[in-house]
Amino acid sequence: MSQIARSSWRYFMAKSRLPTSAQLTKNDVLVDAKGPRIDPAFFAFDSLPDVALVHLPVVQALFACSRATVWRRVKSGQIPAPLKLSERTTVWQVASLRKHLIALGEG
Repeated sequence: MSQIARSSWRYFMAKSRLPTSAQLTKNDVLVDAKGPRIDPAFFAFDSLPDVALVHLPVVQALFACSRATVWRRVKSGQIPAPLKLSERTTVWQVASLRKHLIALGEG
């Protein structure tokens, strides 16, 4: 994060009534004025069971990319394929994401 981004984030947090990261509970969501929301499941990813399911914002945060890039990488096989629960609900299984992240770290 650049110096300008850090200072603007501090200013935003000082002027807002949002909790600081030290005061976050599991239901809180961090919101940066210029960035995407960060899903609370991302912060608890390590403690989630392998059978848990996560949505697109968590995958975006794990791979540090945009929505479009997630879908491009799924199509090319760089990110595991999601599960389609319904017409409008797509999720990823935590176990497959963990295996993929471990394989990326070994390579």
